[in-house]
Amino acid sequence: MREKVTALDVAEQAGVSRSAVSRVFTPGASVSKRTADKVRQAADALGYRPNVLARSLITGRSRIIGLVVAYLENQFYPEAIERLSRSLQERGYHVLVFMASNSGAEADEVMEELLDYQVDGIIVASVGMSNDLTQRCEAAGIPIVLFNRAQDDDRLSAVTSDNYHGGRKLAEFLVAGGHSRIAHIAGWDGASTQRDREAGFVAGLKNAGQTLAARAAADFNFDKAKTVARAMFHAKDRPKIGQMQCLWPTITWLSL
Repeated sequence: MREKVTALDVAEQAGVSRSAVSRVFTPGASVSKRTADKVRQAADALGYRPNVLARSLITGRSRIIGLVVAYLENQFYPEAIERLSRSLQERGYHVLVFMASNSGAEADEVMEELLDYQVDGIIVASVGMSNDLTQRCEAAGIPIVLFNRAQDDDRLSAVTSDNYHGGRKLAEFLVAGGHSRIAHIAGWDGASTQRDREAGFVAGLKNAGQTLAARAAADFNFDKAKTVARAMFHAKDRPKIGQMQCLWPTITWLSL
């Protein structure tokens, strides 16, 4: 069996120090182009690959970002995750993806497992975090960013859209179109995105002197949304075909 090539072998082949080899394979480290070229040529000739896990033990940084996602049925998420992953890779990081439901208990279990991988940071997409887990991550120095979700916790950064004003603008759009009886199929009530969108939507209707004619929750589930929509269409004051208005893939308003 061929012996494993080490950084020392590469250093001797390239005529440089072992620390120079380490700098060449450390993202962001300072090294001249001449030295980097010599080291990479020697590494290619010897078939050397740096041991990322061993380096993480020395530096204390894994350069892995944990990403927890609730669901991928929404077409928005695959594209967002792809762009996020590419951007992190350009900066020398890699993404470790875990799936979890909106349930706080399951999300916590998944993130407990994620911490075992010594990640440098955690991005949580449409999943809530418990106060206990937030404290543990804070104590461990692991930054957390909530994506498309927000929580009333100053320790957590959040990247999300202006859901309240988006919902309000949709109400204004429907009212301007002459719709007078409007039903709302909501998402999961535990999501800040759902709460903010509906709050803005209801406020927009109220400003126009209207209220919701009907409401049902579908929990961001397409099959459940179809079921409650059919129930609305079979109600006494059912909406007419062609009067459905939709802004987000997971939230639908029906104009009756």
